[in-house]
Amino acid sequence: MRFRKTDRRALLLMVSVATVALFAGVLLERHGLSDKDVRPWERIDADSADDDAELRHARYASNVTEEASSIIYDDMPVHTPETFPFDPNTADSTTLLRLGLTPWQVRSVYRYRAKGGRYHRKEDFKRVPGMTPEVWERLARVMTIGEAYRYYHDEKDTAQQAGGERVQRDSLQYPHQEKYQEVVQLDINTVDSNALKMIPGIASVRARRILRYREELGGFVSLDQLSEIEGLPEGIEQWFKVETGIIRPLRINTLRVGALSRHPYVSFQQARDIDQYRRRKGKIRDLRELSLVESFSEADFQRLEPYVQYE
Repeated sequence: MRFRKTDRRALLLMVSVATVALFAGVLLERHGLSDKDVRPWERIDADSADDDAELRHARYASNVTEEASSIIYDDMPVHTPETFPFDPNTADSTTLLRLGLTPWQVRSVYRYRAKGGRYHRKEDFKRVPGMTPEVWERLARVMTIGEAYRYYHDEKDTAQQAGGERVQRDSLQYPHQEKYQEVVQLDINTVDSNALKMIPGIASVRARRILRYREELGGFVSLDQLSEIEGLPEGIEQWFKVETGIIRPLRINTLRVGALSRHPYVSFQQARDIDQYRRRKGKIRDLRELSLVESFSEADFQRLEPYVQYE
């Protein structure tokens, strides 16, 4: 009896599959893998294929041992928020977690403190992202702010020296740095960081903000510009004067778009409009030549005028 070529190929394939299956069975038996080694949720009888979902779930549940169930559920930690005295400026992650803060809130607190931020009053801790009124009220009752981190705006919070004089101290990185006892007017365009931090209410973070904004502007032309800096205390202007002029002018005809847009009073769109105007018309001789450009207003001209240099 002769087989056709296609029949011979099919027969050869069947023999190969049977050989592989037989070989696999021998290996499993040799290594001692039995039905008991199969995980409970994988040991499903062939006749369960026609069972409904509820019956299959019941079989699975019956195969899971009590020991496995305790591993899955009983070992999950359940933390009940605790209430005890703490300082938000020094509390570690374990303490904050015990108090009921979530891990991502703890990371937020750590990032804030790593950048030099401190909690000077209890109310400052209320700004932690995700803080609920219930958690805040519970923590506020037991929260304490260390003396080195407090603001000293009030007489009752001012340290008493041996000679009877009251001296205010910095509340951030320099807890023993003395503050000015009387109002001293400093040149806003030449004052350095150390002198700034001697002003009551100004510490490292706020001093950096003032110096950074002065650098971005190229110098202050009015004390009213201090109101454009976020987070400065009220009445801070009394400590300064404008004695030195512009320390870095805005060269409107030579600076590129990126350099122009870094000035606080020039947006990226305005910088592009200036560049396009120079390409079409040439050098700008008067800032109000840009009055027909939609991105500029009269207020923009008034703010920019003291800084613009045309040469």
